[in-house]
Amino acid sequence: MRIARLTPPAALGTPESAAFEELVGVLNGISVALWGSDDFVETAEEALASLRAQDYQEKIVLVAIEDEAIVGRVQASFPLDEDAETVTLLVDVAPAVRGRGIGSALLAAGEELAAEGGRRVISAYTEHPAHTLDAGSPVVHAAAGSAGLPADSGDVRFARRHGYRLGQVERSSELLLPLPREREAGLASTADSSVGYRSVSWFGHAPDDLLDAFAALKARMATDIPQTGIAVDREEWTGDRVRAQEQELAERGEPLLVTAAQHIASGELAAYTEIAVPADGDKAEQYDTLVSAPHRGHRLGTLVKLHNIRELAVHAPHITRLLTWNADENIPMLAINRAFGFRLHALTGHWQKTLD
Repeated sequence: MRIARLTPPAALGTPESAAFEELVGVLNGISVALWGSDDFVETAEEALASLRAQDYQEKIVLVAIEDEAIVGRVQASFPLDEDAETVTLLVDVAPAVRGRGIGSALLAAGEELAAEGGRRVISAYTEHPAHTLDAGSPVVHAAAGSAGLPADSGDVRFARRHGYRLGQVERSSELLLPLPREREAGLASTADSSVGYRSVSWFGHAPDDLLDAFAALKARMATDIPQTGIAVDREEWTGDRVRAQEQELAERGEPLLVTAAQHIASGELAAYTEIAVPADGDKAEQYDTLVSAPHRGHRLGTLVKLHNIRELAVHAPHITRLLTWNADENIPMLAINRAFGFRLHALTGHWQKTLD
């Protein structure tokens, strides 16, 4: 087995893109084996669009090769914000060759990249679909929240064996659409109590007159969300960065549908939520949802989520499932999700390791 760096190809369907396209196939096989569905399968075009987006994160991919076949990878993503101290490592190994040290070799190579890049904290993730969770089995808990990850999971054992600490558990939740009329009416009644605010929506492209205000609100995602037990870099967001994200997601074929809450008296944006909308399939993913700290307590989370779901029905009536992720200790947002009818889909472990 050897490890080699993979360079993003200039174009697909060429001899130079063969290794990249092979890797996409391997990762899709790993995803289907984990989830039992194609919910997180990517096309080569989608994967390449993400890998090419390097203006605000440097992404390095190393692949493990055995008998001239790709059997795993580690991707190191370095935030390029000033004073950033973290790096994220994504390690994946084909199920058929696990238990032979390939994952450990990839992780070690990723940690070497982190050290060379001057990063102090490494983040890594494990995924645990709801159908694999056993309420009676021993669990590993993070510093905050009530959910625990299965202690006997191979991925959990792998992370702990290599010195990683469980910093946070995220709940992935699924909502079936459309909303039942009675539930939607109850949510609308709650949203109507958001006096002094109005909703503003856009699809794919933020209005120019709201661009800077929206960028400032997105920057608060790194400071206003619960982050007990994990180190998080501050992020600088500008209008240019918003436009770069819009371009990346457009190239992936899943533009963002956004609803923001605007404080009428001041014109300030106070909350927002995002859904990445694919052109086909029945599943969409809800990305950021944030109510800025000075505006909490006005039912703005319900206001923006309900309005965005209504907009989703207009722009993408083929979507019948919506996935979202929240920190397990984010009690207010999880309560809003339960009111909408979201149910547990999976748990995600956010593991961290501090380099000496």
